[in-house]
Amino acid sequence: MQVGASIETPASSYDAVIVGSGLGGSTLALRLAHAGRRVLVIERGDWFRPKPGTDTNDYLYDLLGPTDDISFVGGRTKFYGAALYRNRESDFREVQFETGVSPAWPISYDDLEPYYAAAETIYRVHGSPDGDPSEPRRSSPYPHPPLPHDPAIAKVITRLAARNVPAAPVPRGLDYGPGRPCTMCAACDVHACRSDAKMDAETAALRPALATGFVDLMTLTTCERILLTPDGQRAEGVLVSRNGQQNRVLAETVIIAAGVPNTALLLRRSRTSRHREGIGNNHGQLGKRVGAHSTGTLFPLISLGRLGPRHTKTFGLNHWYDGGEDWPYPLGVAQIAGQVPLWRLAGKLKQPLVREMADHSLTVIHMTEALPDEGTGWSFDGDRLGAYVPPRHQAKTYARLRSLTAQAFRQAGYPVIRAPRPVAFWHETGSAVMGKDAASSVVDPTGAVHGVRGLFIADASVLPSAGALNTGLTIAALALLTADAILERTLQRKDRIVTPA
Repeated sequence: MQVGASIETPASSYDAVIVGSGLGGSTLALRLAHAGRRVLVIERGDWFRPKPGTDTNDYLYDLLGPTDDISFVGGRTKFYGAALYRNRESDFREVQFETGVSPAWPISYDDLEPYYAAAETIYRVHGSPDGDPSEPRRSSPYPHPPLPHDPAIAKVITRLAARNVPAAPVPRGLDYGPGRPCTMCAACDVHACRSDAKMDAETAALRPALATGFVDLMTLTTCERILLTPDGQRAEGVLVSRNGQQNRVLAETVIIAAGVPNTALLLRRSRTSRHREGIGNNHGQLGKRVGAHSTGTLFPLISLGRLGPRHTKTFGLNHWYDGGEDWPYPLGVAQIAGQVPLWRLAGKLKQPLVREMADHSLTVIHMTEALPDEGTGWSFDGDRLGAYVPPRHQAKTYARLRSLTAQAFRQAGYPVIRAPRPVAFWHETGSAVMGKDAASSVVDPTGAVHGVRGLFIADASVLPSAGALNTGLTIAALALLTADAILERTLQRKDRIVTPA
């Protein structure tokens, strides 16, 4: 694993400043760098450094507590499972659910399709539409073929197919193939890859961006506030602090990609006399309309003997995405997780039992969309986050998906243990959502903040809804769309544009 360098003192001005080095920030930095723009990326964390004294991929919860935030170059993707799905076409439309409506997006799937294709290339996505009736229209095939299944996993897929339950490859961002570093090891999901084989934001996007020579990176640096012109109508830079020293950095364009809810909090913290409730919050939308995935876990017991270390995250069950024969609402997906040492999160007395169960089973995560509305999300207590209202959980839909998933594995001959834990909300979206109407959104369909020129948002905060699939590729695709909007607005500087690498 390479650890790169960063600068301690920024230049006085750049074409663009990006706050955050996760999927949105790093992908956008790469696009701007390929267009010859001088970019500064601000990251509050440091480069991830492997734990000394071992050659095993580092497990997230050995480094952080279950509720700690992740502050590394590359953000949360350093430990993600690299499942990179496109939103389904229905996710862009208004859809009726059990307890409400998932909102329509201000853009269509067709608007984002070319950016999905570009993001799949950047992140080396391996996949196939086989076995997935929800797979949306594609203008080109996946960049790489689907990952091979471990023999134990292939057997499960065959037995599910015999019961008319199609299994679909999980599209994964891994640098796999002849001469490539990925070995399909067991310690992938929720682990940081020491071989740089997982296509996280740092490895796949930020490093190539830095290599162009157009991008600077400041680590261990906090963005204190966004700087606006005196009339409050245009962004002109940021105020940052590092090691107790503050710097004003001027830029023609400022992009906030700090994630949910940190992006909304920064816009709140940057309030002025013209934007008294926070930038982009003149209509009270900042921090609101938060969606997510309602997630649960099942453990199909697939082996009498111990499975041993193996790569398991290669298939999911997506054929219930838009509902079932006896259910009128969209259901969601079930996805095989990697081999994760879940027993380390259990109490000491339960750890031996949980480990024994994990040694003989798959971990299956099922996800149903949790709906945003005008009341979900955060209020503010001064310049801090205040009360939180979670997304709307679809209790009956969630229970139905859980039952169908367990039934599919049982009918294939595998007993299923249902994890007795409460519903967890994953992959939060919103808090600075996109829309055409400034009265009900924070940014326009290109990610530009309403009413403030030169200020953009490029992370999960802008997604109007979460759908029921991993949101990473959608964040990256939207970042590319936003980058092109930024370049289009600054085309008068044609002399700066270079041929993309």
